[in-house]
Amino acid sequence: MMPPVLAETEETRDGNLFDIHPYRLLWRFLRYARPYRGWVITALALLPVAVLLQLWQPLLIQQAIDHHLLPGQEAGFAWLLLWFLLLIIGQFVVGYLQSAVNTLLGQRLVRDLRRELFAHLLAMDAAFFAHNASGRLTNRISNDTEAVSQMISAGMINLLGDLLLLLGIAISMVFLSPALSLVTLVALPIIVFGTLSITRRMRTIQRKGRLLQARMAGHLTEEVEGRETIRLFHSQEKNRLAYDRLNRSYLETTLEANFFEAMQFSFIDATSTVVVALLFWYGSSLHGEATISVGVVVAFIDYIRRLFFPIREISSKFTTMQSAITALERIFALLDTPSAIVDRAQVQPLPAATQGALHFHQVSFRYDAVPVLQEIELSIAPGERVAVVGPTGAGKSSLIKLLNRTYEPQQGLIRLDGVDIRNLPLAQLRRLVGMVQQETFLFAGTVAENIHLGDPEITPERVRLAAEETGAMNFIQSLAQGLETPLAERGINLSAGQRQLLGITRVLAFQPRILVMDEATSSVDTMSERLIQEAVERLMAGRTSLIIAHRLSTILHADRIIVLSAGKIVEQGSHRQLLAQDGLYSRLYALQFSDKGEAET
Repeated sequence: MMPPVLAETEETRDGNLFDIHPYRLLWRFLRYARPYRGWVITALALLPVAVLLQLWQPLLIQQAIDHHLLPGQEAGFAWLLLWFLLLIIGQFVVGYLQSAVNTLLGQRLVRDLRRELFAHLLAMDAAFFAHNASGRLTNRISNDTEAVSQMISAGMINLLGDLLLLLGIAISMVFLSPALSLVTLVALPIIVFGTLSITRRMRTIQRKGRLLQARMAGHLTEEVEGRETIRLFHSQEKNRLAYDRLNRSYLETTLEANFFEAMQFSFIDATSTVVVALLFWYGSSLHGEATISVGVVVAFIDYIRRLFFPIREISSKFTTMQSAITALERIFALLDTPSAIVDRAQVQPLPAATQGALHFHQVSFRYDAVPVLQEIELSIAPGERVAVVGPTGAGKSSLIKLLNRTYEPQQGLIRLDGVDIRNLPLAQLRRLVGMVQQETFLFAGTVAENIHLGDPEITPERVRLAAEETGAMNFIQSLAQGLETPLAERGINLSAGQRQLLGITRVLAFQPRILVMDEATSSVDTMSERLIQEAVERLMAGRTSLIIAHRLSTILHADRIIVLSAGKIVEQGSHRQLLAQDGLYSRLYALQFSDKGEAET
């Protein structure tokens, strides 16, 4: 069964994020904070301290005006100023600690989330990557996790602090003057309704922006990976226009989001100004009636100023959290996508002395409902060299991808030494089956690192012996630093033949029992092909080998040749036997070795 297609889920899912499961997403994310309980407790403990430091300041101002400035009473005023200064210093220190703790906590949580995402991607099967653009997957680990980091460092915990501050200010205002508090209470429903209306619109915009961002990342990845093809066919302008359309759409979406965010701030600022004006008007009338002091009015206005600051902050944090929740939805959608190929609950490891006997029993495979292989029945003896040939699309590469469980057949089974390969640990199976592909992928790192791939069992001596046995050491010694020579991205500072020799050396260093050659010489020149063929001969010695080849000259001495056509085995035998049958193999051979065929090849 094919795994869920993440990209399709993303683009076709409808509805509002907060209407689906925002709190479940946040609750699930909070489990990443369990190892950092101390940091969380520290951050929460700082919240009431920060709130109290702010709440005391207007009260000191009220005391200063009513008991010292207006009456002209100097006694005790210096102490009042000292307390006010200490509150300001305390607010600065606590604010710094809050910012530092929240940032450290956010970065650690996101580090763990990135680690889990990366490990999950490493475990996914080939079908998943075939259905999901690499740019979008990269976007999950980079941009989406960064949005979550911002929610922690600048939003989630501080949001609790803002709510606590609002509650403290409301209590202090009622304590100072219940009458003036009524003016503020009239404005609060207007602010809440307006903020929620704007926030609802921003949710949809945030999701659209994230999707466009992922599409841009995917387009950029394709541009980089397909740069040679783009330039060969001079399609730079078409690609530029396509990216420009995405970029323009993303710009429009971002500007729309900024418009609503600015509207949100402006709405709160305008409302706060109106409320302050009403307080001046209503407070002056109460002062005229001697029912309220000047200090209380000034303190109340200070509280109003402090009241609308957390309201603005809450609206801003809601924007951050909306973006983060959208990102969390996409992150958890990826994490919840299971790999179609995993170890079974009860595995059956093979003994160290593996023989390498293979048996394909009634194996059928289809890809996206398109039949590729049909009822393949094939037995391969230990140490036997079997070549697989056939027209393009016959299913040759699919056959070997089933062998190491890159894909799984929908019907039938494959046995290795009599054991169903699905019962083997994946790590053991893929170590037993070594594959040399059409083009060797080289990583950024040294030549030696590209051979041992960080496996602790492969010693430097084993790397050197493998390179000498395949003949790769001949060109490695000519490099500036030998085995320690750094390679450029994808090994572009090496020739195609040298890259293939390194690929063969890599497989030999891992010492597989079964060898698979998938068109290993199809992309190299004749001289390199000769060197590679010699390396391949040494590599195949004593190993069960499956050889996929279009060039029939490379498999003439195989023990057996399997001919595939339309996903079925139509012929099998030695080279001479198949020529005598005068069937498909004979026609392929005649085509390749005729003058016309050689020219076309």
